[in-house]
Amino acid sequence: GLPGPASFSPAPLVLLPGLAPGRPARFAVFDVPDRAGLVREGAGTCVATVVGGRLVYRGR
Repeated sequence: GLPGPASFSPAPLVLLPGLAPGRPARFAVFDVPDRAGLVREGAGTCVATVVGGRLVYRGR
C-alpha cells in the first residue's frame, strides 16, 4: 500500500484494484474532504459499502 500521512498515521493506505467491466464492485465511500480527514475521522464517516456488487451498508 501507499504510506499514510506521516503526521497522522504510521499505517499504510491500502488501495483495492480498480473497477473492471463485468466484475462486481468492491468499495467503500467516506464523507471526508481528503485522505487526512479519513485518518482523523475513521470508519464513522463511511456512508456506503459495496461488496460483490451488492450494497451491504448504507449510513446516514
